[in-house]
Amino acid sequence: MRALAQDEERVAFWRRHTVSGFVLCGVLPTIIAVRTLTTDPPRAALLLALAAAVAGSAPLLALVPVDRLVRHPRGRLFFDVWEAAGIALVITFCLLDGGADSPYVLFLFVLLAHAALAYPPVGVALAGGTILVGYLGMGLGVGDVPADHVLVGALALVVATATCASASANHQRAYQRTAAYAQEVAVLAERDGLTGALNHRTFHERLRTEAGSTTADRPLSLLLVDVDEFKTVNDTLGHLAGDAVLRLVGETLVGLTRGEDVAGRLGGDEFALLLPDTDLSEATGIAERLVTHVRTAAAPYAATVSVGAATVTWSDPVGLQAAADAAVYRAKHSGRDRVSVAPAVPADSPSAHLSLSGG
Repeated sequence: MRALAQDEERVAFWRRHTVSGFVLCGVLPTIIAVRTLTTDPPRAALLLALAAAVAGSAPLLALVPVDRLVRHPRGRLFFDVWEAAGIALVITFCLLDGGADSPYVLFLFVLLAHAALAYPPVGVALAGGTILVGYLGMGLGVGDVPADHVLVGALALVVATATCASASANHQRAYQRTAAYAQEVAVLAERDGLTGALNHRTFHERLRTEAGSTTADRPLSLLLVDVDEFKTVNDTLGHLAGDAVLRLVGETLVGLTRGEDVAGRLGGDEFALLLPDTDLSEATGIAERLVTHVRTAAAPYAATVSVGAATVTWSDPVGLQAAADAAVYRAKHSGRDRVSVAPAVPADSPSAHLSLSGG
């Protein structure tokens, strides 16, 4: 059994749909009460009492934890029971008002339409089948309704059920296409199109987030990666070769990620690998594997990378990036194709004061 909603937009949809159900629980009994008071049918007291009970309990439905229900795999059972209870109540009103000849039979079509707005086609068909059985039971067992009237009503319900199921299927397909498109757009908005790594903005958002939970027991490491002599690769082998090198570096970084690790492309030939809960020695080992792998895989392009590694043990994203940047600068000016490790970032560094002051 799957949850009814996997994203916030779908949760909001079910919240609105539930509110519309609350409204129906108040409006339909009110219509019945007004008609009962103006026409005084034989079972007026029972009709008024039942209408008052339903309308009076409707506000209590606002206490239902819709958000939790639609995210829970078994949450749909609440809505199934609610739908069945609504059908049973309308049929009860019809029985108290003369059976299949009661104008309240029209409310069954309202419930069917409401179900079609949210339920999948199978759910709509089940709701329609339940309504049809109830209607036929009333038509054949209660009152003196002509058989041809019951037949027409039953056929109308069959047609309405088929129409609503078709509309539900169309709605489901449209939602799935829209959700897939929205997910694709979201991925494109946070990913670099060439390498698949996070783009500059998204990577720095993650850097700030991870830095916020950094402690001495949970150090945060950062590898800054520069492709050596990248302009030479472009000038001698062409931009297609340059793109191939960038893709190779990006794929290598993504391949080295573990769990919470984050690979990003900061721009041009600059990349980064964020390593939460990773000390400097472990980060250095990952950096060495990165340099070795790129040296081998990019040999046809004579491309290598220089890597700067830095670690902080408290929340200082500015100091972490500055230390890693200085380290990669040393790596490039010490012969390239190597790893340079930054010294620990002290808690009283200028960048620390900057980050603490909100800069």
